[in-house]
Amino acid sequence: MRRRIAATLATLTLGTAAALLPSSPAFAANDSFWAYTTDHCGAIEFVDSGTYSDGSTNDDFFKIHDYCTDGHGVRATVVFDYESTYTKYNGLGYAGPPVYWDPWTNVLTGENISMEVCLVDGASDTTGAKCGWADHTSIDG
Repeated sequence: MRRRIAATLATLTLGTAAALLPSSPAFAANDSFWAYTTDHCGAIEFVDSGTYSDGSTNDDFFKIHDYCTDGHGVRATVVFDYESTYTKYNGLGYAGPPVYWDPWTNVLTGENISMEVCLVDGASDTTGAKCGWADHTSIDG
């Protein structure tokens, strides 16, 4: 009998906690996500809310990373809601910081973000290599 009561209390406690979590600001949706080149030497990170390169807090921006000493730069392409396309290059190399990029003012709930990242030989290289991509629909805007 004690086990049944303890199990019932545990279920009620977990159910109550689960019901309360979504309304808590600490558990708000986070739309951040990444895309990597196939060798993980280049990456683009969508930051839903974070600290920008100047130390300020910003919403909805990108960071383009170069993780390898391979002599290649990293090109990132972003498509917002299947219509607006933006491209940015990180040629700072492995020892350089990521490139912070804010091509769009704010992503709204339900908008789609598609990201492609490729290794390239200079900003004018349109071929790209070892490309990877990721796609996400915004939850919290």
